[in-house]
Amino acid sequence: MKAMSNVDLYAISHELDELLKEARVQKAYQPTRDTVIIRFHVPGKGRVDVAFQAGLRVHTTQYPPENPKVPPSFPMLLRKHLKNATVKGVRQHNFDRILEIDIQKEHRFTLVVELFSQGNIILLDEDNRIILPLKHRHAQGRKITSKEEYQYPEERGIHILNVELEDLKDLFANSDSDLIRTLARSGLGGMYSEEIFLRSGVDKKLPAHEVSESDVEAIYQSMTELFKPLKTFKFQPQIVREVIEGEENEDETSSGVTEPNQHETSESTKNEATKTTQDESAETTPDEAKETTPDKVTGITQKKSPDKKPKKGKEDVLPLDILTYQDFKKERFETFNQAADEFYSGKVGADIKKVQEDIWAKEVGKYEKRLRIQEDTLKKFQKTIIETKKKGNLLYAHYSEVQNLLDIIHQAREKFSWMEIASKLKKARKEGMVEAQIIESMDKMGVLLLNLEGERITVDANLEIPENAEKYYNKGKKAKRKIKGVNIAIERTKKDVERKRNKREMALERVQVPQKRVRKELKWFEKLRWFLSSEGLLVIGGRDAGTNELVVKRYLDNNDIYLHSDIHGAPSVVIKKGEVEGEIPESTIQEAGTLAASFSSAWNKGYGSQDVYWVHPDQVSKTPQSGEFVARGAFIIRGSRNYLRGIPLKIAVGIVDYEGERIMAGPAEAVAKYTDNYVVLKPGFTKKEEIARAVLKKIDPERILTLEDVIRVLPSGKCDFEGKKRY
Repeated sequence: MKAMSNVDLYAISHELDELLKEARVQKAYQPTRDTVIIRFHVPGKGRVDVAFQAGLRVHTTQYPPENPKVPPSFPMLLRKHLKNATVKGVRQHNFDRILEIDIQKEHRFTLVVELFSQGNIILLDEDNRIILPLKHRHAQGRKITSKEEYQYPEERGIHILNVELEDLKDLFANSDSDLIRTLARSGLGGMYSEEIFLRSGVDKKLPAHEVSESDVEAIYQSMTELFKPLKTFKFQPQIVREVIEGEENEDETSSGVTEPNQHETSESTKNEATKTTQDESAETTPDEAKETTPDKVTGITQKKSPDKKPKKGKEDVLPLDILTYQDFKKERFETFNQAADEFYSGKVGADIKKVQEDIWAKEVGKYEKRLRIQEDTLKKFQKTIIETKKKGNLLYAHYSEVQNLLDIIHQAREKFSWMEIASKLKKARKEGMVEAQIIESMDKMGVLLLNLEGERITVDANLEIPENAEKYYNKGKKAKRKIKGVNIAIERTKKDVERKRNKREMALERVQVPQKRVRKELKWFEKLRWFLSSEGLLVIGGRDAGTNELVVKRYLDNNDIYLHSDIHGAPSVVIKKGEVEGEIPESTIQEAGTLAASFSSAWNKGYGSQDVYWVHPDQVSKTPQSGEFVARGAFIIRGSRNYLRGIPLKIAVGIVDYEGERIMAGPAEAVAKYTDNYVVLKPGFTKKEEIARAVLKKIDPERILTLEDVIRVLPSGKCDFEGKKRY
């Protein structure tokens, strides 16, 4: 996968600076070894996830990967230092592939993201010292480890937005290479260098120190024209895709492109037939494709020609329009962050699944290998039983021949050594001695290798024939005894293999290839806690201090009822009477009490029940007594309170049809009135995201909801299912 270039990061940093300024850091997690996701809360916009992949990419994402169950140390440290901190600015360092985010809490922090080489993500304190890096490194004079002062890499090349004509002249005058290499090594990378020469018409192969002044001016003008949108921040975000032969070149619709610079080679470049290192390469333009030589990288696809089919499937993402990709399909986006997200996230999702598949293939492979070895051992034992019995029988079948041979050997042993006897038998065999014809060899210990009816049988001349035969029979008996144990082991391993395969299938089903998080337009009540009572009345509650204020000040009318749990840390709950005739039913008040109790701090404390009180709207006030202070989200209750004692903490979650299909969380009695498809939760020990996945699987087979939809309606704290009980 190609890494972002300095041009790409320039566009990303500008957009992030505008988006994240004054945003609060909410959460950080690390789904893969090189990737950290930080969740921000942007005022007026809500949740924004940003993906930081060391050495590769930075962009907002609507495809957040699954949060690992056991968080690594690096994101935990980010949470410790940065949670609820405020972003003060985002910038690119010196037009290099280094992004910096200034974050203010009690102290100032800087998050540095390096996209060159293998990359890194580093948290710095206000003295520019490293608190913790994602990767500890000691290379090129830089010591990237805790408590060390952060050192930027050595500056190289030119700043393409600030370069002057004289700077370009000096660059070429002091170069010992050709023009294309000189520009590529100076920070532009292969693709943009090629684009400049395509626009200027200057021969890129000319030695840099021999270039004329007019050619330098042409190059400078082309460079200025190419990067003008960067100076004015009028980016042209796009994903470009090669027009495959047989397809028509469609009209542009939307997208963005990135490109490797002097530090790295892009993935597409690596796949080309001719390669060099990125620093020594320049991408070939369509017009110059036929001139490609081994010392150049053909980083773009050639134009179609009658005798050469274009390469299929090539795509790129970048923030500028360039002539190099003029024949490519273009998908355009409003922001470069959106374009980068679409470009990278699909590839990352495939990578995540492949990693898990490889892990499980290795895990299952261990048991499959064990099974193969055991089955091979079983076959060997079965073969041994057959062969040893056959060889023992052959010794008895040829008893007289073998005995005559042994008698001759025993007589000779009185005068000669075993080696001398072996030599004489070999000679006798050649001379046609009948008894010696069955001998193949004899060792220095008197052990014979005989050939009886095509079977090679070992016979110890020191033993009698029955003793030799018995050795074979005993070997077969021993193998037969072992077969029983091998069969037991095989059955056990088969079960292990099946168990592991089932686990693999279940695990791969659970692997969450990042799905696009589409922001839904919520109804006004969905921004609060809410449910529809079994009597058809809408009940709403606050989610935090701000929405508690909103519930009372905007939505509490004279005929409504106000409820609150008798514990610190609870929502303001309102039963909307609406146009219902008569008094609000007791059943609805009781159900509203369940909402007030279950979404209070009692849930997080693991209580089984909680007292709740209700009052009329005129008893709820924001006006304190003299000398008192009422915090945001809190209210003063005057007069007598009506208590609902021992309200059980239980919440049902299901999909209901109320102004369209949507998820509703409330008392089981109310949810059961509107759907049969629901689950009941109680305070427990399962993390919210894990229980949300289980809820989603149970109530949403048609996948109309997202994981975030479920998490949003759950109580604050851990949960468990209440079993199979239905109301």
